[in-house]
Amino acid sequence: MAPNKTIPCIFFSRGSCRNGDSCNFSHEAPEGIISSSQAPSDSRAKVPCRFLSRPGGCLNGSCPYLHATESSKVDTTTHRDFEVNEEKDQERDDDFIRNLFGASVYFNEFGHVIKVSLPADFSVACITGLPPGTTPARTVETLRALGFDVNVSCIRIPGHASSSEAKAIVKVEDPSFAKRLSTRLKEQKSTLSATQILIDTKGTNCRKVYISWHKATRRAWVNFGDGDIANRAAQRFSEGRYKCLGQSVRSSAGKRSPSRGGRGSSLHNPVAWTIVLSDVPSDATSRDIERAFTYPQDKPRHVELGAVSYRTSEAEVSVEVRSHLEKHGPLENFYLAPALTGKRVKATAWFQDEADAKSACSLNGKSLGILGGGKLTVTLVQSAKIKISTTVYVVLKSRIDQISKVWKEQHLVFHVYEDTLHKYTTLKVEGDNAKDLADARRTLEEVLNGVVLKDGENAVWDPALISNGRAYMKLKSIAERLHVVIIRDKPTRQLRFYGDPEKFQQVVRQITDMLREESSSSYEIDLKSHQFSWTIHGGFKSIEQALGKNVAIFNVISRKITINGTQQHYETALAIMDGRDVVPTRSLSDDPPRVEGDCPICLCEAENPIKTSCKHTYCLECFEECCRSAVSTSKAEFRIQCQGDEGTCSTVFTLREVKDHVSSAVFETVLKTTFEEYIQRHPQALRYCPTPDCGYVYRCSTTSRPPAYMCQKCFEPLCTSCHSRHGDYTCAEYKEITSGGYEALAKLKRELNIKDCPKCTTPMEKTEGCNHMTCAGCKAHICWVCMAVFDTSEPCYAHMNNTHGGIGLELEQFMF
Repeated sequence: MAPNKTIPCIFFSRGSCRNGDSCNFSHEAPEGIISSSQAPSDSRAKVPCRFLSRPGGCLNGSCPYLHATESSKVDTTTHRDFEVNEEKDQERDDDFIRNLFGASVYFNEFGHVIKVSLPADFSVACITGLPPGTTPARTVETLRALGFDVNVSCIRIPGHASSSEAKAIVKVEDPSFAKRLSTRLKEQKSTLSATQILIDTKGTNCRKVYISWHKATRRAWVNFGDGDIANRAAQRFSEGRYKCLGQSVRSSAGKRSPSRGGRGSSLHNPVAWTIVLSDVPSDATSRDIERAFTYPQDKPRHVELGAVSYRTSEAEVSVEVRSHLEKHGPLENFYLAPALTGKRVKATAWFQDEADAKSACSLNGKSLGILGGGKLTVTLVQSAKIKISTTVYVVLKSRIDQISKVWKEQHLVFHVYEDTLHKYTTLKVEGDNAKDLADARRTLEEVLNGVVLKDGENAVWDPALISNGRAYMKLKSIAERLHVVIIRDKPTRQLRFYGDPEKFQQVVRQITDMLREESSSSYEIDLKSHQFSWTIHGGFKSIEQALGKNVAIFNVISRKITINGTQQHYETALAIMDGRDVVPTRSLSDDPPRVEGDCPICLCEAENPIKTSCKHTYCLECFEECCRSAVSTSKAEFRIQCQGDEGTCSTVFTLREVKDHVSSAVFETVLKTTFEEYIQRHPQALRYCPTPDCGYVYRCSTTSRPPAYMCQKCFEPLCTSCHSRHGDYTCAEYKEITSGGYEALAKLKRELNIKDCPKCTTPMEKTEGCNHMTCAGCKAHICWVCMAVFDTSEPCYAHMNNTHGGIGLELEQFMF
């Protein structure tokens, strides 16, 4: 058919014409699109990209269609840019949802637990028998007619369902939903059916898939006049010594053609021998193939090119591939890597939901007509990331590089990213084999944990190392001189070593010798409420001026002053505190201005300083300790509050700010301990599985006959009502059987003056003081007389005074 450039191309107007400038119909720009001053080489660049308006936009770096806001920009993406862009895409906003103890835990921006979801809270049903073309909205209507009110976001229609019948996957936060739906469909003798799907509880993080397909290729028939030359050339192609346009190609063995003139003819055939080259790049010419023969004696006499396997551009194929992926669920991101070398085109897609990413793997091996029948390769990718101090990474780099060679052999990809301030380095390992990835993460964590410095069986430590005094400065000097890193772990009173293992003993020897020389007594002063107030309002400055810098250390969190010095130093500090009336009482505004770099925790010049959003400067180590200890020091709801302005700063740090300042190990520890505290404070809602070393949690039941429950980790059956294992017995029957043992235990507890917390059953012993008790487990406030429970101490004291006539200091008759 002759070209008709007056008739508009309907595919071009939709943004889907595959023929480019070779199309027989008109490619006129739609109204409203202003052409560039210089006509683009591909007329498709005039048509708006249909992916640009979708959520997330078009992220195809080589998209042939118009991006109106960037139409004049030239794509200069390189392989290096791909890695950077990939990490940027991966560093999505943290949703602060963690899989802890078998539960999905949702934290708000300040670290409060706002929701806990367990696999047992949900049920998933697969509905079959739906008509073709069924949508989630139509499925909602079907379920509503059956008496189930389900949100459309809970329904997914798999994209790979057969055309004759559709199915829907429905996940609802109702443990009995799937069973009730199945029963109702059977009772109504419906043409639909529903089966329950077991929920995957492995908790893997895999929203990312790799997609690849073969580049377009062709065959080439290469003729020679001699069989030895043909076979020698074929061998050199097979060995990779001959390449076409830098690409390896496959070659058949030399094959002799019949003589000209038929059998018995004496005519000589100058091209009697032929080898067939496969996987030749589609853009290769006869001249390119001839250039591949670098040895002149191997030059062929003739080259014949075959047809190209497909003629669609990489960008057009990527649009088709993306549309197939989106049938399985919405994409958060899609990236087509520049295919400068290699035989395959590669792309990466990030799904919004892990289930959709797993579903998309059904496209693996799928043939596409646009590829001339070529097949897609789709692989699910899992990744593990750890953020560590850059100084630690530098000394461990050579060791990590050695380990990463093993990962490369296992086809695991290892990336290293440093932040702009060079404080932290993120290490990422990713691959498609879950076991290899788990082993790699475990190995990496073992290396990053460091080695505890020990002299024989004893950890190397001295109380003088708690402060940033002379001993600590000498410790740093030793580490710098030996090119290693030594990190103090104050809570465990340990030093952790990072560096060349051959230097370990040398470090131990030098530090123990130094500590022996610097040995001095360490004294701790526990501050009472009035002493603490005096200390933060100028009292500590008086002690510091009298004793010298770094002799006294003030810890606001633990409310202690540590004196690293002599007995005389200690007695001087006590004397100053006893005579505190001689120190002028000043308001905060009258206090001498503190150096901007002073840490509000240790009141020393900040080491490895970080500056918070409220403009206070902390030692990194002190800030991390402040975050870790916030769980145990928060009397009400968890929060990490700034200790600046002598403890009066009202700023409560968000999780996002905390994450920016601390290592991933510290941050995850904060979230974990926060959830542990939440479990302790809500014993009526959550309990730990009683199996030793299990650690998973379950949701408590208030019914007398709760449904059968089996722990997802240890697979032990458990009653979620009385928290015992009693098989087919009811809770009452089991309690009656074991009542003898309970009575003996109750008698012993009465003799020892021990009572169980009425809220969480944690045993409590009262030895002295008033009748107000605070449970060590759930932090409930309890009246020891009647075991009434209160959320705070004030109503508890009011109750004791009103009901019992006092707080118990004079009511000995209520003691056992």
